[in-house]
Amino acid sequence: MIFPLCGAANFNNNAAMVDLPAPEGPSIAVRDPAGVLVGFRGTATDITAEVEAHRKVEHLALYDPLTSLPNRTLLMEFLAGALSGAREGKRTVALLRIDLINFKQVNERFGLPAGDAVLTETAQRLRQKMHDNDLVARLGADDFALVASGPSSVAALRDLCAALQSAVAQPIHLPDGEEVHVTCAIGVALAPMDTLDAEGLVRCAELALQHSKAEEPPGCNFFTADMNEQVVAKRSLEHDLRRTVGSEDFVLLFQPRFNAETLEMVSVEALVRWLHPRFGLLSPDQFIPLAESTGLIVPLGEWALRRACAIIAKWPDLTVSVNVSPVQFHQGQQLLQAIRSALKDSGLPPHRLELELTENVLLENTEKALDVLLQIKDLGVGLAMDDFGTGYSSLSYLRHFPFDRIKIDRRFVGDLDQSRD
Repeated sequence: MIFPLCGAANFNNNAAMVDLPAPEGPSIAVRDPAGVLVGFRGTATDITAEVEAHRKVEHLALYDPLTSLPNRTLLMEFLAGALSGAREGKRTVALLRIDLINFKQVNERFGLPAGDAVLTETAQRLRQKMHDNDLVARLGADDFALVASGPSSVAALRDLCAALQSAVAQPIHLPDGEEVHVTCAIGVALAPMDTLDAEGLVRCAELALQHSKAEEPPGCNFFTADMNEQVVAKRSLEHDLRRTVGSEDFVLLFQPRFNAETLEMVSVEALVRWLHPRFGLLSPDQFIPLAESTGLIVPLGEWALRRACAIIAKWPDLTVSVNVSPVQFHQGQQLLQAIRSALKDSGLPPHRLELELTENVLLENTEKALDVLLQIKDLGVGLAMDDFGTGYSSLSYLRHFPFDRIKIDRRFVGDLDQSRD
């Protein structure tokens, strides 16, 4: 093989471009009939496969293999370039964080291939709504990010968010004919208004996204300065919760339940309250969501169970109801062991203990939920469905589960003596 004087070359072999290194080993000078040096004769190795493998590695380092969207690494590179224009005051850069709602249920109900199909279709829909010079990236799982420099006003960005949410919410038809529906929450951060730092802009958009996910239905929020203050306050409260969970700072209040005909008190419901050293008596809505999101609801729930059983065991024939959060319920065997220990340590007869659950525990994994419920019933403990009617369950659906009592939301019974419906 003759190599040109440059020392390395590409040549076409069977219509495929092949990259060649410099000659391997000794080479021999090649001259034309006039004696002019035209190259060297030597051997070389076809490295096409190595080059292609290197290109694939580079692609995987920058792109999501499922959706072919840029990944976080490429997003940050693109964002850094876009922010340089924002620093010079030439344009506004918007970073949108998008999180799919109900995606976990798709995976659990239809399987991972269905989840992949939803992600691929969602990626395509997001791309179709963006300009060619914008970027759509997948950060992981059901988390997407968009960099947009086209919309020139907040109103235009709100219109874009509405269009994205509408596109995502359209039915998705799976290969097996099933139809699934997902929605999304969006958080928006702007440069240069919010920050000119790429990582900072991502954090701002994430904070706005968390606010959107907390709304019902999930919405679209723009970052505001007070969101940082809320994060600081939340972290402080979380620190206090971790330090004091299950301590004397928590107390149980007991709400009585009466027989409507005899007016006799038949049972009580144990309600957890937090005697915070700075904020005073906190109601559940002020700390239970935080406990659930951090996993601290499990030790807190176990403490409430032990404490309730210990107190009620000393009272005359009353049943006590203890709330069990979905997070604690899905611990399965750990919850069952906590129930056994609370009953054994307190000496409370099992039939005097009732656990209250919301219908959310039935939605994620129905078979597993039923198995845990049946094991609780085998212990002799009662079961109650709390806030029935606020979710998706129907009476016919509940027939498959061993509940002893159903607490119907007040909205459905408040006007029974007046309404004919």
